[in-house]
Amino acid sequence: MWFEPAEFPDWLPIGNGLVSPVGFQTPPGGEIGSNTHVLNDHTYCCSLGLSVCAEGEPSTDMQAKCRSFHNKRITTRDKDAKRLGVPYVITEFGACLTEGPCTQEIQQVADIADEFLVGWAYWQFKFFEDLTTTASVGAEGFYNYDGSLQQWKVKALARTYLQNTQGQLTKLNFNTVTGTFNGEFIVNTEIAAPTVLYASKKYWYPHGKQVNLHVDGEKLTEDQVQVDDSDKNYYKFQITDASLNGKTIKVHVLAL
Repeated sequence: MWFEPAEFPDWLPIGNGLVSPVGFQTPPGGEIGSNTHVLNDHTYCCSLGLSVCAEGEPSTDMQAKCRSFHNKRITTRDKDAKRLGVPYVITEFGACLTEGPCTQEIQQVADIADEFLVGWAYWQFKFFEDLTTTASVGAEGFYNYDGSLQQWKVKALARTYLQNTQGQLTKLNFNTVTGTFNGEFIVNTEIAAPTVLYASKKYWYPHGKQVNLHVDGEKLTEDQVQVDDSDKNYYKFQITDASLNGKTIKVHVLAL
């Protein structure tokens, strides 16, 4: 069961946004720590009021106010999810139209989501006669009305991240200016499957990338890790040295 906060009064457009904890004491119909529940939420800067999105999306001069609101919302919902013992996913954000404001909205939400290791899904992929938002008058999806792809939007969403980890993920951080990525996870060498790093060659590493793997400040050696970098968009590696079990593996990616 995916459940979400009530739109009002769990948040109110007062000041820079007033966000209250979700009212559920337990997952609806379940218990604390349920493995069949997910807390989901939407976050849009436009929620702060009509003046914020007079043109259908938040203007770039609202950058600080929007980031503050997204941070409050995601921070509060992350605490809610931890209290309820369930995962937290942002199932809608973005819904934006033009490059400057849209890239800003995507980056702000995704940056904060990475900080809290929260999953997300952009709204929307493609126009399907949606009448609920400004999609009725603009192309909020990946495609313009003539069918051409909004490359800048796809780039903003095609962020570098650890898609799978051989253990417990503990850190994600992606710099959308330089393409530098830092990630960490606590390795479980009993897992016989690789960590998978997604790094888009087209959008972020057209000239290649350098991936560095470290543990305790030392670079991993060939007898400690198996690497598969045959796919230019995915970098797979599996820790094979059992003595590293329980240690933190640091992943650092640089654009060449």
